[in-house]
Amino acid sequence: MNITSAGVGSGLDLESIIEAFVTAESIPTEIRLQEKEDRVKAELSGIGTFKSALSTFQAVAEKLASVDDFNQQVISTSNEDITVTTNGFASNGSFDIEVIQLAQATRIQTEDFASSTTTVGAGTLTFGAGADSFDVTIDAADDLSAIRDKINSQSDNFGVTASLINSDSGTYLTYTSKNTGLANELSVSTGDAALDGLATNATITRNAQDAIIEVDGNGNFITNDTNEFKNSIEDVTIVANKVSASGPATLDISQDQEAPKELIEEFVSAFNELSSSMDVLGSAKFGKLAFDSDLRSMDGQLKSILINTVSGMTGDIKSLGDMGIQFDEFGVLKVSSVGVGSMQSGAEMLSDALENNLNEVGAIFASPNGIIDQLTTLIEGYNDSDGTLTQRQKSLNENLTDISDEYDNLEARLRNYEDTLRQRFAFLDSTVAGYNATSSWLQTALKPVNTGGGASN
Repeated sequence: MNITSAGVGSGLDLESIIEAFVTAESIPTEIRLQEKEDRVKAELSGIGTFKSALSTFQAVAEKLASVDDFNQQVISTSNEDITVTTNGFASNGSFDIEVIQLAQATRIQTEDFASSTTTVGAGTLTFGAGADSFDVTIDAADDLSAIRDKINSQSDNFGVTASLINSDSGTYLTYTSKNTGLANELSVSTGDAALDGLATNATITRNAQDAIIEVDGNGNFITNDTNEFKNSIEDVTIVANKVSASGPATLDISQDQEAPKELIEEFVSAFNELSSSMDVLGSAKFGKLAFDSDLRSMDGQLKSILINTVSGMTGDIKSLGDMGIQFDEFGVLKVSSVGVGSMQSGAEMLSDALENNLNEVGAIFASPNGIIDQLTTLIEGYNDSDGTLTQRQKSLNENLTDISDEYDNLEARLRNYEDTLRQRFAFLDSTVAGYNATSSWLQTALKPVNTGGGASN
């Protein structure tokens, strides 16, 4: 701008006039851009809140995505002789489990030698247990320490650990197998006489043996090569920890109905929180997404999934309503505590379903076409990287960038406009200043001259 203080020459208040012109030029566009920016930011904020609410609900829903989430059992044992787990489908009941014998692996001790640096000669040691075996080649220069290391590092070693023991009577190697069970008795052999002290003349100090438990007495013995008994009681895994010293341990198995009930109640509560958040966002008067088509569509699709039957269900329970989970007259999903007439309450229906139709309840939520699968597909269609709401966010952010560009363009246009005004008013300022100078000169030139003479008679 060439003139920084218009009106200096003419004495006119040209700065105020220029400011008024520029303001009048800028206000309509600034109002339009500000209103547009406010709308975009409000919508962008609403979309963010919407996406967050959907993600929070989805995180809760995913807790019910597996049938195993519903098949949880309460297991108790009267002592620590055994540890018990189930796959969630074991029959409820009580059993007496006595540990008769623990499984153990073989340990073998070699002859005594002078020290760990003693060499014994060359040859091959063969270790075997059941169907497993491996060979170790011993060189003449290998001492006991080297032999130990070769055994432990052998690539096809199936689980034999060699250790050096320095005792009062001398130094010897021990071979300890990790494979328990009578059929896995460890053996060490050689065809080389020089290695007899490491194999042929070695002594078994602990024999391999099977684990034995007895279920409910009456000679119901069960033998296994490890301490873990799978499906000896169907769908139950029993681990023998120690031989029973004071009689059998009592094992009680019962279905945990509280765990799936709590999951379902959390799901219902999470949906209502999502629904409430959507109501606020879609409020006609104050909602950031009032009359939004995506919001209305999501609301309708969510309720449709929760109301409709699940395809493929053939039992008594085919929908949430069949287990007592329904929408009330206000659109709130709930498990009612009060029945109507002779009808069960929602809470009674849910308890009955969990007690008598637990598998069907799990399938309603967690089957391949179950409620959770449908909800996940729906929400991801909105929230994924290429989802509807994500794409809207991207577009809105681009709009904000465009608005910022419009502000920059407006500022540049106003600067040019102001420069043009100043140039025009500079001419006016100069012209008026000239007129003012001419006026001052004329006033001075035409002023009467006082000569100082007296009046004549």
